[in-house]
Amino acid sequence: MELTASGIILKDKKILLIKRGGDAPEYPDSWTMPGGCGNPGETPEEIAVREVKEEVNLDFIPEKIFKITYEDGKKKYRFLGKWSGEIKLQKAESSRCGWFSYEETKNMKFAYDYKEIIEGLHEGGLL
Repeated sequence: MELTASGIILKDKKILLIKRGGDAPEYPDSWTMPGGCGNPGETPEEIAVREVKEEVNLDFIPEKIFKITYEDGKKKYRFLGKWSGEIKLQKAESSRCGWFSYEETKNMKFAYDYKEIIEGLHEGGLL
């Protein structure tokens, strides 16, 4: 089974989201969290660390699994964790990024299960 993982990046009750490019093969012009597919032998934690670094240039330390889902033969891990560094968006896959409050996310178009993640973060008092 293929593994994917993403990092949930929070700051001051806001979440870092990235917008997929219009030419993305899945969910074009939709919002996501930094993450992606694993390489052979990588753990979910290693995937999250690598993908966050590649996509937004932040150093991410996974601390807690927020959610695990299964979709299309993939096991998807969503991690809460600590982060540091300065955001630098990788333009190859994403068109923009930003910090958003829960209210600001209500009318956004999301990829995968990220709308449910945001709802869960809000219900848990994190967003």
